[in-house]
Amino acid sequence: MKNLFLLLIVIFTSTSLWSQSTGGVKGKITDSQTGAIVSGAELLISPSEKGTISDSKGKYQISGVEPGKYLLKIKYVGYITIEEEIEILAGKLIDYNINLEVDIRELLAVEINDDKIQNHAYSKVIIKEADLEQKPVRDIGDYLRDIPNLYAVRKGGANLDPVIRGFKFNQLNIQVDNGLSMEGGCPNRMDPTTAHVEAGDIQAIEVLKGPFALRYGPTMGGVVNMLTASPRPFDKFQVHVKATLGYESNWNGQRQNVTVYGGGKKVFFTFSGNNSIYGNYTDGDGNLVPSEFTKFGYNAKLGFALAENHTITLSYSEFYARNVAFPSLPMDERADDTKLYSLDYNANKVSKTIETIHFKAYLSDVDHTMDNKERGFGDTVVAVSQILARRYGYRAEFGLNTGKNSHLFVGTDMYHIDKDGTREKTMIGQYPMNGNVPLKVENLWNKAVINNYGVFGEYRINKNLWEAVFSGRIDYNSAYSDSISLMNMKKVDIIGTPADSTSSSFVNISFSMGVTRKLNENMSLGLSFGRGVRSGSMIERFIITLPVGFDNFEYIGNPNLLPEANNEIDLVYKYKHQTYGAVELTAFYSIVQNYIGGVYLPPSVQKPLTQGTLGVKKFDNIGTANLYGFELSYATPSRYKWRASLTAATTMGTIDEAEVLDLDANGKVTGTHMVSNDPLGEIPPLNMNLRLSYRLLNDKLIPNLNFRYVAAQNRVSESMQELTSPSFSLLDFSIMYKHNKNLSIIGGVNNLLDKAYYEHLNRRVLGTDHRLYEPGRVIFVNIIFNI
Repeated sequence: MKNLFLLLIVIFTSTSLWSQSTGGVKGKITDSQTGAIVSGAELLISPSEKGTISDSKGKYQISGVEPGKYLLKIKYVGYITIEEEIEILAGKLIDYNINLEVDIRELLAVEINDDKIQNHAYSKVIIKEADLEQKPVRDIGDYLRDIPNLYAVRKGGANLDPVIRGFKFNQLNIQVDNGLSMEGGCPNRMDPTTAHVEAGDIQAIEVLKGPFALRYGPTMGGVVNMLTASPRPFDKFQVHVKATLGYESNWNGQRQNVTVYGGGKKVFFTFSGNNSIYGNYTDGDGNLVPSEFTKFGYNAKLGFALAENHTITLSYSEFYARNVAFPSLPMDERADDTKLYSLDYNANKVSKTIETIHFKAYLSDVDHTMDNKERGFGDTVVAVSQILARRYGYRAEFGLNTGKNSHLFVGTDMYHIDKDGTREKTMIGQYPMNGNVPLKVENLWNKAVINNYGVFGEYRINKNLWEAVFSGRIDYNSAYSDSISLMNMKKVDIIGTPADSTSSSFVNISFSMGVTRKLNENMSLGLSFGRGVRSGSMIERFIITLPVGFDNFEYIGNPNLLPEANNEIDLVYKYKHQTYGAVELTAFYSIVQNYIGGVYLPPSVQKPLTQGTLGVKKFDNIGTANLYGFELSYATPSRYKWRASLTAATTMGTIDEAEVLDLDANGKVTGTHMVSNDPLGEIPPLNMNLRLSYRLLNDKLIPNLNFRYVAAQNRVSESMQELTSPSFSLLDFSIMYKHNKNLSIIGGVNNLLDKAYYEHLNRRVLGTDHRLYEPGRVIFVNIIFNI
């Protein structure tokens, strides 16, 4: 008995001394957006390998850890796995609360949560909602210019049109919410897809460069997938509100966005409303640039959990734009009314073989009106155009579990586009006939239709140090229109393409393959080859005499265009280290066959109808184009208080043969000649960004400094009469203050030094050789409430 008593004393004393010499960590895990508790999260301290699971109240505790610095890893399905550096102190149980962010990969159909492939052999960028909140995002296309080798065409204050590695317009696959695509109304692309989505509604944007992601429709130059806020189930019924208020000086611009979301386990919802009112801005030299616009609308989604892992989501949105100024175009956008409808069905873990089912049906309806009433020639001819554009389609996909290390995705999709539009010209400058001012009505499109039916598949496999993705799709594309005709004042058709000559059909075959080799724990090297094919767009096939290009010519559509094909190879090197940071270097080379451009029509064939244009061109396949370049990015580890990132990118391009017009002193065309290896038009120069930030007050206060340098662009297209652009450098500053989970304030100054500059892709001001300048110094404030 005495020996037992002594043994108990020894055990008690040893345990007490051991507990005083060790420490631990405790805290609570919650959802970063809603504040809801997260139970069942896995926590592990490395290298001690001690861990636990958060309880029903979201609380956790890990004790008995030797003093020192460790990595605390937190993992839970549907959230981003995070690693935080902590220091364990002897005899203390430190408090460490954790906010988990929803894993965007769970929400993006383009990147289904798949542990089979970790390193893609092509360039992929994901922008999260938190990134968007750091800047005054009045326009999605404008914000996307922060991504290496992604630029935008500016024609006015808003609605910038994205460009990826020199590919633009319908060479890109731009969609909303995993497959909803729309057809804009404007022939000058005043309303690209990015213009129909409010920045405050965006939850994430995924950019996939190149012709590799073929599961999401015909893809030639890349995919941009904009994910708007979607409803999700909660353990118990709750309602949350998020409000964003934004202000920008110079523009005197104001933005408001309010989102209400919530629900329970079976029914859940989101509803958002937005409003933006912006005036004209001044450039760095104090010159006023017409750039005003007004936008407003709402977005509603209702979700139902039919059973475990089976959901249906109904979506409806309306988006309106009024009085959007475009000083680079013959007209301004007077009104744009857009309605979007969609139905989504998603199922996960259906059976041992069928892992996922995704189905989406959608409809987009655009009513677009524009006029020239603010132009100098509007006092002689008042032109008003109205275009109706409708697109509907579906996408259905099955994700099959083909083995421990592989996945197979198979599916089908289709879309239908119909477009009709007219331009009414009131001839104020002409002598009235029978007491009435002459009125002329011209077709822009004449009941044009495009249909596309596709089947696709993608196979992913991971074996030892190798990862591979093989993808392919076959599309049947057909199109037709009523006659492409234009009557002059004598009722004579001056174009004369009858309806039976407008139909065409093509079978387009696209494929890609990519292989990645893990060189070691930190490095990988990937190689991808892809061929993406796309048929001509509504503008390229069926537009009826309108200046829609970069150069100063009218264009006529060509129903007999051959499909364009991009044959591209990408080489991707990735390095990631907990101490040194992450590096990604991508080099690419593209050969584009049947490149679509314009061929000059002499006045004897077609005379221009728009005042100030040099002549008329017809869309045609003009030869083979080559594009090549690189992207480099580096970022320090996120666990350090100091953060730095550096990006650099450039693209170059040529066309094997191009037609150059000979102009006299008065700018009239006197003849043509051919040149070889002419630089492609609208290719931006070298662009570099350096960002620095520092986290203060336990991440409550974060100042950011951004330096940007853009080189001069002297490689310009002779055939398009393209102008060179000078180099420039910019300095931006911002600071974020996160008071608590309910309130954040971001403020800053863009173009801090008030530089006068323009991007190479900014269009010329109408009737001049002067580019549209970017805004001068802009002070901005974003206030974000979460309840």
